[in-house]
Amino acid sequence: MLNKFQTYFQSFHDKHPASHYFLAVSGGHDSMLLLDICRRNLISITVLHINYQLRGEESNGDQAFVEAYCRIHSIPLHVHRVNLKEKLISGGNLQQLARKERYDFFQTHLNHVPNSSLFVAQHQDDQIETFWLQLFRGAGLSGLQGMLEKNGRILRPLLPFSKKELTQLSNEVNLSWREDSSNESTKYLRNLFRLKLIPALEEEIPTLRDSIQRIQGVFQSNLKENQAEIEALTDAILKNKTITLDEINHITDFKLVEVLKKLSIPTVFAKKIPGLVQSEAGKRLNWKVNDGPFQAIVKERDSLSFVSTNPIPFSTPTFHAQFITELPNEFDKNTLFLDQSKIVGELYVRPWTGGDRMQPIGLSGSKLISDILKDDHVPASEKQERFVLCDDEKIICCIGHRIDRRSIATEQSKLIIRVEIQQ
Repeated sequence: MLNKFQTYFQSFHDKHPASHYFLAVSGGHDSMLLLDICRRNLISITVLHINYQLRGEESNGDQAFVEAYCRIHSIPLHVHRVNLKEKLISGGNLQQLARKERYDFFQTHLNHVPNSSLFVAQHQDDQIETFWLQLFRGAGLSGLQGMLEKNGRILRPLLPFSKKELTQLSNEVNLSWREDSSNESTKYLRNLFRLKLIPALEEEIPTLRDSIQRIQGVFQSNLKENQAEIEALTDAILKNKTITLDEINHITDFKLVEVLKKLSIPTVFAKKIPGLVQSEAGKRLNWKVNDGPFQAIVKERDSLSFVSTNPIPFSTPTFHAQFITELPNEFDKNTLFLDQSKIVGELYVRPWTGGDRMQPIGLSGSKLISDILKDDHVPASEKQERFVLCDDEKIICCIGHRIDRRSIATEQSKLIIRVEIQQ
């Protein structure tokens, strides 16, 4: 196994030449194995390690372990220590914040060395997990295609190998590594897929992994063939801030989704744009304020205009979501309990717009958000300050006012999402 892998790794290295290679090393099995292989193949590398200080002495032990290995083998090392708990005091998603810290750290070092590349130790099992996570979140084709062996300056040499194969290889080289206790917690969605959902599916359908890999190959090929057109269309919209109705009518659904993603526009609007095209001039679609260039699409006589709006002068509510297995005994209006199987795509918060409807608990039909706010005697001057929590298909709740009955969890729900809204 070792000789076979070293031959493969050397050819991978030759295929992706760089002025220098950095290697992200956590101290865990996968990254330590990649580090050991780089050393055995005499690849000149600099190790990058990040300590989030989330697990106390365990985190410091990981850092000390990586430092000792690099010291023994005379490998350059840079360590970034960040107190992630302190950064989370003001709110935010732990996984997203950790990812930003990690890649900002990596990018800083890549920028210091022109034409350098970064090795990361993601493997075949990570690829399968990513497919299911993206499918769960309602991703477009680029999300479902999975990770690429080369994505910009990031290289993933372990992608063809399963965790089982890598474990066999680590046994051959008598590898030592650190175990991260948080990897056993199913409160993180990726761990839930890794530890429970995927093993159960693959036990029932042994050919499932091969099928997913074939699907991802098709998606990658399809995207590669259409990438130039997607990029050209995105650039044209950024430059002209408009697209003709004829052009929009000839875009396939998957291309439209990819263009919207590149413009940082919620992909749910791919379903709404055909309706906008058929509407009267002046009709618009608005979404939550984000870091993208546009916040609204407006129907013109023969085109759609992409417009920026001034930032909303009041704060947008945020929310924290986590998976739980049973309902509590007490409830409050700022905490929702949703059935995961009834959620389509991702949850997000946006300002309500004219025509928005929901199906409130206690009513047999639907009701306009504007009527809900009127019933609750919200002054006209304050109505613009109201927000809705949505998934990619429907409104989940009018925050602070009503909850939609279609997504609420019951005692029969197998997987419950607890959503705490912070206003």
